[in-house]
Amino acid sequence: MRRLVFLIVSMAIITPSIAQTKDQGRSEITVSATSSVTAEPDIAEFRISIIARQQQATMAFKSYVKTCNALQASLRSVVDSTKLMTDNLLVTPFFDYKKPDRVTPEYYQVRASMSLSVPIPDLNKALGSITSVEGVTIDGIQFRAKYPEKLELKALDQAVKQAREKAESISRLEGMTDLRVKSMNTTTSRPPIMPMYAAMSVDAAAPSVNASSVSVSATVNVTYTAESK
Repeated sequence: MRRLVFLIVSMAIITPSIAQTKDQGRSEITVSATSSVTAEPDIAEFRISIIARQQQATMAFKSYVKTCNALQASLRSVVDSTKLMTDNLLVTPFFDYKKPDRVTPEYYQVRASMSLSVPIPDLNKALGSITSVEGVTIDGIQFRAKYPEKLELKALDQAVKQAREKAESISRLEGMTDLRVKSMNTTTSRPPIMPMYAAMSVDAAAPSVNASSVSVSATVNVTYTAESK
């Protein structure tokens, strides 16, 4: 029994040294690579706001509702107006602090932030419908791909291949073989794409926008081990 215990303890001590022996003679190679993929956008995302101001809160809200209904009616011929989503709605009193009476507001403001996504073929139709409604402001337009994950995977695949090619070149120059991945870190980015505005036509209610390409970048940092000859 004592001999069996001794053998078990001996095996526990010897195992780490065997693993260490296998790693002896191997060197590390760390490389990085970045790849970008571009594609035509599929969707345009509008950021819209409506601001209404009146001396009474109820009148300000009625003014907002009137503008909102006009916007929905204008968009109805282009897209499903139910896709116009309200992200935030605020009713705020504003005071003139220069006056001694700070109890009665000078006016009330109703502000609503909205978002709308439309297919790229409907971009300029939607833009014309929105700008035709008085009291509506376009805060920005961003373009994106319908399936950005596919672009990320493509960019990542290219970056990994580039990193492998770099490591293989280094290993050949240094006379090393048996290249193996030890660790890998990856990052991807999708910067927002803002529109390129074309020259406005004579009719200011019918502007045109050229959609820019969307891009996705992927960066990999890879550490390989290689056996020295």
